[in-house]
Amino acid sequence: MKKPFPIFDSDEKLEAVLDAADLNEYDLAVGALPRDEWFARYERFVKDASIHLRLPGSLLDAIRSQAAKEKIPTQRLIREYIERGLRTPSRRGPERKTRVKAK
Repeated sequence: MKKPFPIFDSDEKLEAVLDAADLNEYDLAVGALPRDEWFARYERFVKDASIHLRLPGSLLDAIRSQAAKEKIPTQRLIREYIERGLRTPSRRGPERKTRVKAK
């Protein structure tokens, strides 16, 4: 019987084991996790809506470049950015009261 693959707290420790270990000893299918927690959470939801978003070309180029670095699709990266923005408190500061014009 093969042993389960251990979980590591850093990429360096994982790489050290991968360099030295015989992977045939391990059952690599047991406990396999998706790429990250966000992806696992996101994939449970039905994607039934879409938007059209106009951006400056330079911003889209920067997003595509970052997505390529992270090796994920551009639209997934944009969704991650939107979700992160919704989870963080507003950067605008305290809410302002609207002033009514006097007649």
